[in-house]
Amino acid sequence: MIIVVDSGSTKAIWYYSSPSEKGVVRTSGLHPNTLDSFSTADYEQLLPLMGSSGKLFFYGSGCFALTRRAKLEKWLKERFPLFDIEVQSDLIAAGIALYGQNEGIVGIMGTGSSMSVWKNETMTLPIPSLGWALGDEGSGCDIARRFFKEWYSHKFPVQLTTVLENNLVWPNALELIDSVYGSSTGNKYLASFCAEIATLTAHDPVRRIIQHAFHDYFDYYGAVLSANKDLPIAFMGSVAHGFKEILLAVAKARGHNLFSIVENPIKELVTYHMADYSESSSSNV
Repeated sequence: MIIVVDSGSTKAIWYYSSPSEKGVVRTSGLHPNTLDSFSTADYEQLLPLMGSSGKLFFYGSGCFALTRRAKLEKWLKERFPLFDIEVQSDLIAAGIALYGQNEGIVGIMGTGSSMSVWKNETMTLPIPSLGWALGDEGSGCDIARRFFKEWYSHKFPVQLTTVLENNLVWPNALELIDSVYGSSTGNKYLASFCAEIATLTAHDPVRRIIQHAFHDYFDYYGAVLSANKDLPIAFMGSVAHGFKEILLAVAKARGHNLFSIVENPIKELVTYHMADYSESSSSNV
């Protein structure tokens, strides 16, 4: 069996294929810093695969550093003992999916955010992503944080405030504080509101929040962009895809024409690894 996993901080997609079956499982995300947050329900979905054998290719957020990859590989090996396991950063997944053998700049905008350079089928990270407490400009967490700060400091007009107060999906300030600071996954909690925020972009104050977040993202990675002016730029992630129109407009205003915006790389990763798997199988016949 071959298993290919694309995992962000919030959610993961597991594609599996064997001579007798194939399918997709969706679980919470797996991140080296929050492995203990993987739920019983997530385990139950994967349990039928754990007794099989084969190759498991895992691409995840927070896995750029060797020590973090090793931590996640150990976690996976304990649960998939009969599999050969390879753990790589979600940035590598983005490079494969967006450019393949070509070169370009890769932007990630999901629960977190980052930017890297894909050349010679390898990824470099010239400027570190500082994570949700210090940075992650343009990420789902960042946008939600800005949104709640504007709302609870009474900067939204009455019409928008009324719309928000009539929707039970939104927490009050005390609930927000408890959920963010009382959990090790406060970033995921904040980012979970992005889909709802995306329905409010017709309101100018909300649209400006997202524009400012994206401008700050381009500002933070300005040195990367200046040093690689000859390369195309492509984005991947739920936030980049969900706010595509605004991201394209901000990028254009900054002088960048985006090559592509893709929500997740799983289709391209499966094609890439299944082709390699088929070639290996054929050579062994």
